[in-house]
Amino acid sequence: ADSIRVHRLRVQDVAGGVPAQEAVQQLLHFIGSRPLGGYYLEFDVAMLNRAIWPLLGMGLPQPKIEVSAMYYDYKFKQLPPYQQQATTEIDLRFATLMQDLALPEREAHDALNDAVMAAMAFIKLRRLRGEA
Repeated sequence: ADSIRVHRLRVQDVAGGVPAQEAVQQLLHFIGSRPLGGYYLEFDVAMLNRAIWPLLGMGLPQPKIEVSAMYYDYKFKQLPPYQQQATTEIDLRFATLMQDLALPEREAHDALNDAVMAAMAFIKLRRLRGEA
């Protein structure tokens, strides 16, 4: 029930979809050997690995690029040295990150919207680090 409320997908909404094994094969073909990027990616990768393990006998081997870690590093480097020595809490909520980076927010908990927002944050953080 919570998942339906958050993601707005009911059983009847996905009933006509592609079988899980076919969807996983299409996803693997799409991903190829590219690194995976996302915001709190660990949960998403764990969900994918549950479906991928039976097919490959292993999880996704790609490097993972964690946007929340990139943002943490960016904010940490802005702190004065005396605060860097102490344990400093940095607000890692997605909405905070998007607002702080002056990026447009889309409706959350939608796979496409979340991916687009994480990609925008990734690009902006790379530019801010001079990696564009």
